[in-house]
Amino acid sequence: MQDGVTKIIINSQVSAEGQSEDLKALAKLMNNEPVKLNKHFDYAQRRIKEINEDPETREKIMLYETRMLEREQAAGKAGYEQGKVDSAKIILENQLNNGRTLEQATEFVRNLKLISDKELEKVVAMYK
Repeated sequence: MQDGVTKIIINSQVSAEGQSEDLKALAKLMNNEPVKLNKHFDYAQRRIKEINEDPETREKIMLYETRMLEREQAAGKAGYEQGKVDSAKIILENQLNNGRTLEQATEFVRNLKLISDKELEKVVAMYK
C-alpha cells in the first residue's frame, strides 16, 4: 500500500533460525511462550498477563479491534466505489475522444452498469 506507513509482517509460526535474539524472542512472545531476554520483554509479558486477567480491559481491546476492522472495511468499500466512478469517467472520456457525442458516450457507460444512473449524471455534468 502507498500510505506512507512501514509495515512489518512477522510469521511467528516458522523457524527463527538465523534471526536476531530480539526477533526470536518476539516470535516466542507472539506464540505465548515465556521469554527471558531483557526488561522490555519482561514488561510486555507482565502487561499481557494483566490485560488477559482483566475482563474489562480485554473487552475494551476487543471493541477497539472490532471498530478498527469496521473502519478498514468501510474505507475499502468507499475506495472500491470511487474506483468504479473513476473508471466510468475514463470510459466516458475515451468515448468522447473517439468521436462519440456526449449522449452516445453516456449511453455506452450506462449500459456497462458500473455506477448508478445518479452517479453517472454527476459524471456527465462535468462535461456539459
